[in-house]
Amino acid sequence: MNTLAIIGLGPRGLYALEKLIQQLSVSEKKLHIISFEPEDDPGAGQVWRKQQSESNWANITVRALQDFQGRPEIAFKNNLIEPFPAFTDWINYNQNDSDPDIYPTRSKIGTYLNERYNSLKIQKLDDITFKLIKEKVTKVTYVNTKLHVITDNGNCSEVDDVLITIGHQSTKLSSQLKSWKQHASFKKDLHAFENSYPISQFNFLKRENDVTIGIRGFGLAMVDVMRALATEVFGKFEITNSDTLKTIYINNPDKKITIVPFSLDGMPLAPKPLNSVIDQLFQPSDKVLESLKIQIETVAKINSDVSDFGFLTEPIAEISAKIFTNTKLKTKSHALNKEQIKNLVITWFNNENIEHELIIDKKNSTYNLIKAFIEMASNRCAISLDYCIGQVWRHCQPTIYKSLSHSKLNNDLIKKIIDLDDRIKRYSYGPPIQSMQQMLALVDAKVLNLDFVKNPKIELCDEGWQLINSKDDSITTKSMINSVLDAPELLEIDTPLIKNLLHDDLIQPIHSELGIETDTYGIVQNSNETHPVSIALLGRLSKGSVIGVDAILECFGKRVEDWAINYVRNLN
Repeated sequence: MNTLAIIGLGPRGLYALEKLIQQLSVSEKKLHIISFEPEDDPGAGQVWRKQQSESNWANITVRALQDFQGRPEIAFKNNLIEPFPAFTDWINYNQNDSDPDIYPTRSKIGTYLNERYNSLKIQKLDDITFKLIKEKVTKVTYVNTKLHVITDNGNCSEVDDVLITIGHQSTKLSSQLKSWKQHASFKKDLHAFENSYPISQFNFLKRENDVTIGIRGFGLAMVDVMRALATEVFGKFEITNSDTLKTIYINNPDKKITIVPFSLDGMPLAPKPLNSVIDQLFQPSDKVLESLKIQIETVAKINSDVSDFGFLTEPIAEISAKIFTNTKLKTKSHALNKEQIKNLVITWFNNENIEHELIIDKKNSTYNLIKAFIEMASNRCAISLDYCIGQVWRHCQPTIYKSLSHSKLNNDLIKKIIDLDDRIKRYSYGPPIQSMQQMLALVDAKVLNLDFVKNPKIELCDEGWQLINSKDDSITTKSMINSVLDAPELLEIDTPLIKNLLHDDLIQPIHSELGIETDTYGIVQNSNETHPVSIALLGRLSKGSVIGVDAILECFGKRVEDWAINYVRNLN
């Protein structure tokens, strides 16, 4: 009986397990599975664990999670695995298209995932033996035709095959973060946090009566931290308009908190549309998306000599121009025809800093930019072209990701496309409107200070960190929180498992600034030709080989299914 190790039993590991069982159920093959997951909630993993702050929201609507399918009934030889409902059925989702979209907490999704795992009852299946080890894997090494999986407790398991489904991995600290950590070590009342999670690590700050906290980064993690710090003891949010989710913040008169976020460009996130009715205005038809798929694959799957991403951006510019000129959409007034709009979109793809009357003016204050984006997302003011492009891009993303993964494109071009996608995520991965309304409410209540949001000068001082803006205004914080999520650059990862795999030549990057090279079945392409090993990897660390790896829906997608089909087909 072959032995498979699954390293990481979060959502992707859970789905791999489900699809593996499904494939084994129609075969005569047997398998011993050892799964390694250090977190308390198998199926949920770290990001979706059940015991986490309610301030941590998923960045996907429940409406979009209607694509999160349940598990069908599996007849496994002498056993029957009961079906498990889709997420929206599990929570009894029922909503009108005109109602504001609902964003679940991460803990809610984690509860669903953990219950889905528990319902498998895999230990009772004939022809499968299963063992779950609650330890963290630090090394996988090749010894005498076998793979040895070694954990942080020093335990070793000998296996034939390995599937790695781990998520975010920490990277080497930047020089800035190193200096902050060192500075904080000198005085016990100074604090420098490398990561935003778990949010519970900041609870002790709430015991202060007057606290000022700096947050490095102005993205989604910053929003979670902001919400967690501001609620409970310091005050509370109250929605004053259920249609727009307009919010006020009520301070606790006995406590004071000041939150100071900052980033390189100081640009805020653009929220997703308020509801389904508005979101549909940006939705390309199925016919248009199928045409986009053909146009991308005609180049990406065949041509390795192409040097720029025009084959991708031109058809999306065409789609964006058509939607922007649709009379149903409220847009800024202009005298441009569709072709001129298309050319402007292409120009914006190549240079996001262009200035044009149809593109939101970055010179506006951060507060006014947030306010304008909220109005656009609510369809209550003229929509700028850049906001429109971002929402169209979001609807095109599944097609883009599928069509570009495992392409023939050269690695430098893949890197440029990923950089473009990451840049547009300010719009396409935007937060709920409610999060941005909360941000405005905190500014109005003088809790959130946006005066230093754009690349302040930061000086170390006896009192902590002094932030200085372009007007020479300054503010001092005793605590600094890093909310910038590390990119999945393989060579920068600082966790033992990945460092050891690299050291032993069992994995290699597809590009110096990207992730691990894998084939269409998730099998790692390693440079060890003398001793080929059976290691597969699914998920974030394969970025480059595949594109679009972070979303929860991607954990339950075709890439996992393809791995399971191929694995069982080749099983002895």
